Amino acid sequence: MAFPDSIAVHDAFILLCSFFALCLKFGFAFVEAGKTDPKNVSNVIFKNVADTFVTLLAFFLHGYAFAFGEHNAVIGTQFFLTLNKTNMVNFFFNYVRCAVATTLALGAANERTEPIGYLISAYVFSGIIYPLACHWVWDQQGIFSPTSTSYPSQDYAGSGVIFLLGGAAAAVSLRVIGSRAGRWSPHFKRTEHSQPMVVLGGCLQMLGFLGLVIGTHPRVLDADEGLLLGLGTVNLLHAATSGGLYGLMIQRIDKNYYDLDSMLSGAIAGMVAVCAGVDTYMPGVAVMCGATGSLLFIGFRRFLCAVKLDDPLNIVSGYLIPGAWGLMLAGLFSDHGALGGHIQVLGNNCIVALVLFFWAVAIMYPLLSILMCFGVLRVPRFMEKQGIDKIRHTLRHPHGTRKSLN
Repeated sequence: MAFPDSIAVHDAFILLCSFFALCLKFGFAFVEAGKTDPKNVSNVIFKNVADTFVTLLAFFLHGYAFAFGEHNAVIGTQFFLTLNKTNMVNFFFNYVRCAVATTLALGAANERTEPIGYLISAYVFSGIIYPLACHWVWDQQGIFSPTSTSYPSQDYAGSGVIFLLGGAAAAVSLRVIGSRAGRWSPHFKRTEHSQPMVVLGGCLQMLGFLGLVIGTHPRVLDADEGLLLGLGTVNLLHAATSGGLYGLMIQRIDKNYYDLDSMLSGAIAGMVAVCAGVDTYMPGVAVMCGATGSLLFIGFRRFLCAVKLDDPLNIVSGYLIPGAWGLMLAGLFSDHGALGGHIQVLGNNCIVALVLFFWAVAIMYPLLSILMCFGVLRVPRFMEKQGIDKIRHTLRHPHGTRKSLN
């Protein structure tokens, strides 16, 4: 009897996980479309599909080279426009992680961004910002790699590199682009396209998290590795459960009704918070990660409203803040952190959080400011009122037919 080649089985497993991880990106697209005014839904779907292609182009041309090419501690310098057969699977999985971060980075300023400015920003984020951050933390020679002799850190599945980084870029976009027209008027009424679409998107995101976490494991065929995969899965689900229930309970106590969005968003925030150390936590710690991540999400969602930062998709409160918190928790409670005898990892994870945040700000703020100056980032106010679909995508209304171009 012939046994399958272990490398081939491992590659097939990672590819399968990559396909599931894509659900995280497209699940977010469903959430975004469901929470959007019906007159802008086609624009949202267009941007989420288009940035998938732009991200792949940028990551293939130079992003993967910056992230994983033959290297130094700061930037990779190999694989420009070329890939070896042996790293095709690794390229695809890391492209998926990049695509998830890019969607978060540019999805916050919903219903007010021009397609061209959005796609330019997507190219820069996926081709420069994310790859260098990925190299610093996840490449073997990166300055913050777990094997680094200088500043070893712990971010197993992307609390920092994916979610904090994407959330930081989203915060910049909210600051530069500004709020939706009339958002803070007492007469503002938000019209959402489809609550079932939001629920479907949230469930797809949770499925995507499973692919993201399990696919990160480097040795799926080694002895006893299945036990670690099971631990990561259980920890992720524990964090989602505690985060979702805490979000539901707090909203019920505060507002006296059951809020589906708070439950789903709380579950997502909990999973974001647990990702950094999900491979080594005991399940009880994962429950704590999910609960505290959800609490931070609810608290910062209210804070952002108080300071009038218009974040309709809760990216800053639901991804940036829990992502930073997740790095702190990994520095404390993971086997590689303070309780595991590596006290320096806690300090290094704090440094990583600051570096990732300011790296995103340093590139995105001037980029978006320049695009704003040239008038290619924010749509005109009249277009916000009439609907981006009608003017930019030749649709009379979200459920209508396309205008004839003849």
